[in-house]
Amino acid sequence: MSDTVLFAAIMALVCLPLSIALAASGLPLTSAVLLFNPPKRVKVFRDKYGQQTATLCLLAGIVSIIGLVCGAAVMKFQFPAAASFWLGWPLPTAPLAIVLLVCAVLAIIYRAAWQTLKEKRAAQASLGVSATASAWVLGYLFLAFLRHFVATPADPSDDPFFFLPPVVSSAWLLLPWVLSISLAMAGALSPLYLIHRRDKDDFGRDYYNYALKMAAKWATFSTLAALACQAGLFAMIWPAVRDLPIRPAFFWGEGIGLGCFVMACLLWALVLKNQNPLRLKLHCVAAFFLTVAGFAGVVASYVRFFLG
Repeated sequence: MSDTVLFAAIMALVCLPLSIALAASGLPLTSAVLLFNPPKRVKVFRDKYGQQTATLCLLAGIVSIIGLVCGAAVMKFQFPAAASFWLGWPLPTAPLAIVLLVCAVLAIIYRAAWQTLKEKRAAQASLGVSATASAWVLGYLFLAFLRHFVATPADPSDDPFFFLPPVVSSAWLLLPWVLSISLAMAGALSPLYLIHRRDKDDFGRDYYNYALKMAAKWATFSTLAALACQAGLFAMIWPAVRDLPIRPAFFWGEGIGLGCFVMACLLWALVLKNQNPLRLKLHCVAAFFLTVAGFAGVVASYVRFFLG
């Protein structure tokens, strides 16, 4: 398989659904932290932003679960060796399923409780933070299991360090990269939903200008944090890659990721500087797909290294 075909397949079949899942995991936090002591002049805006992003979280979560089920079905028939590991019982299926269920329940309660807990902002914020924290636990478990799947043929139950990668493992840099990407995806996806719902949820131009800028802030600063983690990962992995045949694919995957992330940040910067961000709808759409493409480029390079 050529590198171009690999990149296209990873982006379309893996990274787009995974990007939506990452966005769903980060969305509750992006609105929950806004509930703590909000200034009076933007309190209503933050409440509306929280309600809309909480709804988007549920929709993105449903899409993610459908993608997960379809992916598991395809893997079972096309990749039986991988399926025997990932669908093994009780490890790793049981922990992943339990934490996924907790994430879903917390996300549903977080959205449903907006009216009930309208005046109890700390309690509502705690639900959102807990929803994202549980999703991040799911991400940690996935990375821990992936490390085991790549590193050793031993049965998971025979490995006492199954849940705990060694100190020198790249998983400890991959984890903050994934967490940063989840917040970046949440910020990148939110404007698309806000723009789509504007005709049905017409909260006024001032609100949408505020909301688009808020989403752009989350996306920009989270992407910058992800780039810092990516630089650390590159520095850790490059000495092992530079003498391997996969060096060009790894280098260009990282380069595509860097370029797309930087271009997305530039588009969000334009949104932040503009007095009327609603005029820059195409910037928001382009920034989201650039973020997905950047994510796909980095993932393609890691797939080549860890699974190639």
